[in-house]
Amino acid sequence: MMKHYISLFVLIWVINIAFLEKVTAKTTFKGGVISQSKSLPTKNPIERQDLDFDLNTFDNSHLNKIINIRDAIRFERRIGYGAPLKRVKLHINKTRKQAIDDVISDLKKYEDSIEWPLWTQKAIPTSFMEQGMRAQKTFCEDGAFLNSLKGVWLEKLSSSNTPQFERLAIFWLNHFSVNFDMYKQKHAFFEHLKFVRQNANKSYLEYLKGIIKDPAMITYLNNEKSFAQNPNENLAREFLELFSLGQGHYQENDIKNLARHLSGNSINFVTEEFQKYNYKKSTENYSAFGRKYKNDKEFFEILKKHPSFGEFIAKKFYNEYVELEAPSKEDLAYLVTYFKKSNFEIPEMVRATLYLKKFWDKKLSLVKSPLDLFYGTARTLNYAGPENNHVSLIDNMEASGQKLFNPPNIAGWPNGKEWLGGQKLEKRISLLNENFNNIPYKINQSKNDVNTNTKETKNLYSENLEKFFSDTTKDQMAIETILLGYIPKDFATREYANFRVYFYNVQFLGKKWKGIEVQFGTDKNKKKQYKEMNRITFYDGFSSPQIITNWNKSFFSDWRATRGLSSSFPSGPKMEKFYNQSKETQELLFYLLLSMEHVLKKQKLFYNRLFENKVASKFLKERVKQVKKILKLDKDKIYTKLFAYPQNGYITVAKKKHNLFNCGISRYGLNFFNLYQSKTFNKFFNFDKMKNFNINISQLLIPDLNFNIEKDNYIELLTHEGYQLK
Repeated sequence: MMKHYISLFVLIWVINIAFLEKVTAKTTFKGGVISQSKSLPTKNPIERQDLDFDLNTFDNSHLNKIINIRDAIRFERRIGYGAPLKRVKLHINKTRKQAIDDVISDLKKYEDSIEWPLWTQKAIPTSFMEQGMRAQKTFCEDGAFLNSLKGVWLEKLSSSNTPQFERLAIFWLNHFSVNFDMYKQKHAFFEHLKFVRQNANKSYLEYLKGIIKDPAMITYLNNEKSFAQNPNENLAREFLELFSLGQGHYQENDIKNLARHLSGNSINFVTEEFQKYNYKKSTENYSAFGRKYKNDKEFFEILKKHPSFGEFIAKKFYNEYVELEAPSKEDLAYLVTYFKKSNFEIPEMVRATLYLKKFWDKKLSLVKSPLDLFYGTARTLNYAGPENNHVSLIDNMEASGQKLFNPPNIAGWPNGKEWLGGQKLEKRISLLNENFNNIPYKINQSKNDVNTNTKETKNLYSENLEKFFSDTTKDQMAIETILLGYIPKDFATREYANFRVYFYNVQFLGKKWKGIEVQFGTDKNKKKQYKEMNRITFYDGFSSPQIITNWNKSFFSDWRATRGLSSSFPSGPKMEKFYNQSKETQELLFYLLLSMEHVLKKQKLFYNRLFENKVASKFLKERVKQVKKILKLDKDKIYTKLFAYPQNGYITVAKKKHNLFNCGISRYGLNFFNLYQSKTFNKFFNFDKMKNFNINISQLLIPDLNFNIEKDNYIELLTHEGYQLK
């Protein structure tokens, strides 16, 4: 048995690797506000002749070399994850250029066919109700939704016959880094994942155009709170520093101007989709890099002509595929020039990188990320672990420091020595040993060796909800659930006494709303002469579809960075703003207030804060009486329906008699045990298959070092320090 666990210093010295330092993000979340209100002057960037390269002079003679077994394994490990035998076979006896061109051709033709979980199509976002859910102690198991996305993504990575695409998808996921746990907007995050995968083999420039409208990135970097008079610079700064140009190629005024330009880029707070708020940005021309622009199109024309554009991303590709040191000036100039000549097409950047002689000469010059280490091993051995699912692989990956959808910051995960520092090397080796030791050996695969039990099942809650809406008449309002936000304890004496109400999944007059947020309240204690008395307040972007048709005389909320409108309601001295709305909107608002009768009737069981606040409860009861009188309702007719109540505290016998709001994955027929099941891996590794390829286990696992180890001792290779590298 070889001696393992040598120090990291010795390991690096032996294989002569110099590592790059990790890029450190400078983002300050919920901050970064800049105060200028006008476009600032900018300077022309310095021309870069050092990035010009005559492509006709590129020496490609090394690409004529025939690929042997070891080269094929190395090649496959670097372009994808691991070295599955069927993939290695594709490259053997080709020239290097043929192998590269075939890989790029397949990459260009690839169309992503990932099957996302059912909830991504059917679920209504719940994040706009977050305050009410906390107040009601109702939770949506965000972790389970996240796990379903992990399971789908990693299953696709495991089974892919186009691993070059999967590596790119992870590369771009890291480049446009978003931490799910920070905001937990599962729909926006799903759209982010879809955006990343759909564009992974397309155009870098189109990627950049899309990321400034990406809802997850917008909220991650606080741009939803930005407006021209007080813009937030986070998105603008990271766009220039981490997404496009890199440090040193822009000035602060470029950031400030871009921040003002992007201030209208926000989201609909119900759907979590992109929404443009034109009134949040100014109409004047901006300046970037010494040139004027007035819209996105003009800005990106300026950006792509920046002398340094392409350098930053070229270096990242080099560090991803070749080595962790900086590229030579010649190699960098070649990559940037090739990239520009190919109109910034991502597959062509990959091709240029693989054409480099250093890609083929540099050995053991990259460190495997935890994902690469564990999933690369699983793909190579076609074995996930004794349970044949993704659980242990994910656990090991995350225990080694890489949480797939929760990178440490906007700069993403490390790519070098950080993966091996401290006790991480010993930890990684130990986990490899634990997960892959004693792989069962079989020649023939049984039909039961692959688990395919991942079907979604029906859920009674969803079936009953569908029936609930189908049995609703057109003139009835049907609501899935109602949640209440914070209710001020000093409701009786507060100058402006309001509480938010969240209406989830509303159907009325033949239309549907995914969500509506309003505020009911009073300003009777306001000291000013003109009072609305009983009032209703709503904000732009907090309903879907829009419920307000006329924003005349609206106010702008600095706190929400959007406009709002307030009116006396359902009666009072200042009703003109209410009557300026369409008849449909008026009726909708009346019925929303009327539906609060369900809340009042069950407040003791499901709405404790309202029940405990007698003043607020009385206020609401009086408003419901008012609207009944205004509408002249028939006592024997049902005008509003409520399907479910929020789960508040312990489930009592009384509560069991009612539908309780279900917003978890079970609502969509998903269960936790199916999320991580693998359809890909076997419960064994067929060592005999290697004979057909004339490959031994040493070549397969560590092709760059010469070992003579029998198949039964493969674990010695997996736990060798050299296996951490590629």
